[in-house]
Amino acid sequence: MSRWFRSEPMEYVSLIVNDDAAHDCLADLGKLSVIQFTDLNPDLTPFQRRYVGYVRRCDELERKLRFFSHECDKFELTIDSVANVDEFLATPVTSKQDSGAQLLESLEVELEGYESQLRELNSYSEKLTTEYNEKVELQEVLEKARRFFMTDAPRLAVSELTTGGQQSRRGEGRNESLIEPEGNSDMDMRFSSITGVVASDERVRFERMIFRATRGNCFVRFAEIKQPITDPRSGELVEKSVFIVFYKSLAIESKLKKICDAFSAHRYSLPDMDDAPAVDRMLTENAQELVDSRTVLLKNQDTRYRLCQMLAKHIEKWTWTVLREKTIYHTLNMFKADVSGMLRGEGWIISESVGRVREAVNKAHANMDMAMPSLVEQVPKPWPTPPTHFHVNKFTSGYQEFVNTYGIPRYREANPALFTAGTFPFLFGVMYGDIG
Repeated sequence: MSRWFRSEPMEYVSLIVNDDAAHDCLADLGKLSVIQFTDLNPDLTPFQRRYVGYVRRCDELERKLRFFSHECDKFELTIDSVANVDEFLATPVTSKQDSGAQLLESLEVELEGYESQLRELNSYSEKLTTEYNEKVELQEVLEKARRFFMTDAPRLAVSELTTGGQQSRRGEGRNESLIEPEGNSDMDMRFSSITGVVASDERVRFERMIFRATRGNCFVRFAEIKQPITDPRSGELVEKSVFIVFYKSLAIESKLKKICDAFSAHRYSLPDMDDAPAVDRMLTENAQELVDSRTVLLKNQDTRYRLCQMLAKHIEKWTWTVLREKTIYHTLNMFKADVSGMLRGEGWIISESVGRVREAVNKAHANMDMAMPSLVEQVPKPWPTPPTHFHVNKFTSGYQEFVNTYGIPRYREANPALFTAGTFPFLFGVMYGDIG
């Protein structure tokens, strides 16, 4: 408790390490959590630093890992937890044969292969989904159009004939000479049609636009598609409706096509609905192609799922590895290369941990079989303002963070967190007592 009342005494030291062993030195020093480096290159921008290339490579690896996580979320897969952070940091960073650069390179090759494979599968999935949706929409258009021509069209024709017969009987005496031959009348009453599929939420706007553009000279019918259709890009389910528009003029046809394109409506060409064998043959062929397309699509989806399932087991471990490498190279950018092949860094170390730091640096050089020795020595005074460091545990860390939100105590200053641990729970309880 007395150590918590005052911050730990610090020493300002200079660290000189070999360029090849610097990565392993910082990896071992990071496990100790007793040193804070100062930037010896304040005049350099982040893009002028020595190890900026390695940091960019780590950023690219992070982007790939975010892409993997996003793909796993599509299948609602849970990212497996490998271990806790302490166990991960206890594992050796590299072997004697591999360096930090080789570790990063091997990870890049592995993730690049998985990314290219997954992107290729996604591209195939988008194409297959588009083809499958077109066949589903065509099947719905054929069924809905045939049902309309078999049920609604005869009823509307009878209604028109009845209305026309009544009007002809009213003006039979004066309009007799204006009646054209029967064959020409049938040809003139033949209407053209456009059929397709449009999103259900655009249905009202689509119908209103057609009415305004053609001044009401069109007959439009809609029919809902019961099964939602998957969007090939976003993967979301979209409600769609089949439409059929009857018109009489070529000018109206060009307007209708432009309106369909503006609303992203898919238009489909249908055979003559009076030719029942042709319609049935087209329905049968499209149904068979629909089954084949669905089989291939499910196979692609299963392959993507198994790949994402494998990636979910390693994403967390890869993420921690990349973050560790990125932190190491960020810290190495604070070092200065005074002599070729050597790096010099300066920082604050807890006084009682100087021996542990020197031992870790010498061990890293010994593992790399470096002839050039390392050096950890104290910098002569005057020193810059030392940082503040408190030893905390699971109980005291919460109170220390609470005090740090208001301000971090200065070096060797009395720590208010010690008094907060005793008074804050009591005052917090009194506050709830004021409610009554």
